[in-house]
Amino acid sequence: MSDRFVVILDAGSSKIRCYVFDHRGQQVLQGSRDWQYIDPVSIPNFAQELDINRVWSSIVDLISECVGNDSVPVHDVAAVAVTGQRQGIVFIDDAEREIYAGPNTDLRAVFEGGAIDEEYSDLVYQTTGKLPSFLFSMAKLQWFKNHQPDKYVQIKSVITLPDWLRLKLSGELSSEYTLAAEAGLLDIRKRDWCTELSTKLDLPVNTDVPLTTAGTISGYLSRKVSKQTNLPQGTPVVVTGADTQTALLGLGINPGAQLGIIAGWSIPIMTVTDRPILDINKRTWTGCYLDENQWTLESTCGDAGNAYDYFSNLLWPHVSDPFSMMDKSASNSPIGSEGGLAFLGPTKMDMSRVGMQSGGFIFPVPITFGGIDRQHLTRSVLEGISYSVRSNIDQLEDIYGYPVKRIAVGGGMAKTKQWIEILTNVIGRSIEIDISNNPTANGAYLTAVTALGDFNSLTDKSNHEIFDMETIEPDQSQIAQYYDLYQQWSELGLQLRSIRI
Repeated sequence: MSDRFVVILDAGSSKIRCYVFDHRGQQVLQGSRDWQYIDPVSIPNFAQELDINRVWSSIVDLISECVGNDSVPVHDVAAVAVTGQRQGIVFIDDAEREIYAGPNTDLRAVFEGGAIDEEYSDLVYQTTGKLPSFLFSMAKLQWFKNHQPDKYVQIKSVITLPDWLRLKLSGELSSEYTLAAEAGLLDIRKRDWCTELSTKLDLPVNTDVPLTTAGTISGYLSRKVSKQTNLPQGTPVVVTGADTQTALLGLGINPGAQLGIIAGWSIPIMTVTDRPILDINKRTWTGCYLDENQWTLESTCGDAGNAYDYFSNLLWPHVSDPFSMMDKSASNSPIGSEGGLAFLGPTKMDMSRVGMQSGGFIFPVPITFGGIDRQHLTRSVLEGISYSVRSNIDQLEDIYGYPVKRIAVGGGMAKTKQWIEILTNVIGRSIEIDISNNPTANGAYLTAVTALGDFNSLTDKSNHEIFDMETIEPDQSQIAQYYDLYQQWSELGLQLRSIRI
């Protein structure tokens, strides 16, 4: 690749991001755009639908902003790689025109998913490794079949948002294995389209869409897109996986009792396995990994980063850098937050029973004899998220059957130093931190340079030496304190979950 650049497009949960990496694997530029949605008046409650034309215009502007300048000349771009959110999907017709595009937060198919699971939950879980169905593609297809039959009859194929982006860039239609699996479209054991399940549900089957592997070239930038972005026609468009699996690659997670914590909008906690491992109680998710002979086992905390962002807006409004303020504030609170415990959503994963739960803050009263302020509440949120991570690690190890030997953490939440300190002591083990805080972009870069021939394979261990990791050791004096606090948080959490709202 010599001294050329790689452009990474990340269709994330909160934004569309563009990163530019140089030949040393260093990020040199980045930009972002908000997702553009259709007016909610025209769609049902709890539904979100992307305005596909405005989204594409944003992406064109974003690429043009990040390349074609003195730092990154357009003719020095070696490849474009695309990653992105799980469960975001696009329906296309036989002319590859978009019928529907929805993010992972589109919840229109709650009732359709419930009906599918009532009759076929065992088949769905054994086939796709995922429940509940309302989050995934089959239920959304059923919703269109029930409520918008005029659009439903036009659907030829279902692809994910990153797959759609590659289609727009190159004109070549394909779907990557991890993305298809995370959208509930794949038989994860066979690593092929779930034709049996689709037939049983009387829904379209994706047999005409080729499945492709991360770290390969799926096509080349089209003439039309070249004119729109100024990128050279013929620039390779590289297949990259789902953002979580791509982050595992960026963290250097391999089979053999290694665990990755991707601390962003949500906090998926995943290990890579040499065979598909399913939980007999259907609490966790199983998916495909980037390598064709590997799978993932996941126990996620839910929207932890999102909850922390919500909390920052609630108690630290009108502050230009609330997260730095919160980090400093939390450091001024003692361990245990003066008795404060936070229950803002992050918890142990159990997809066999999903629904609204009670939550909030619990702290000693009367206030006259205490005094819980922002620093205690802030630290209690960080501690609560850490307890949630611990609970999911314990669950993964129980299902996996072995204790993990290596834990690596990356993502936006990892920028909060107090959280990393708390997390290390709550887990009670050393952890490795991705210095860049962006393992997804790092992993996408590795897929690109592998496709260009710089590495023999995605599992080539030398490729992980590009990115710096820092090892954090726990404070032995705090481990026992946090163990007791974790047990208290767990017991109160069980009581709260029994309160239905």
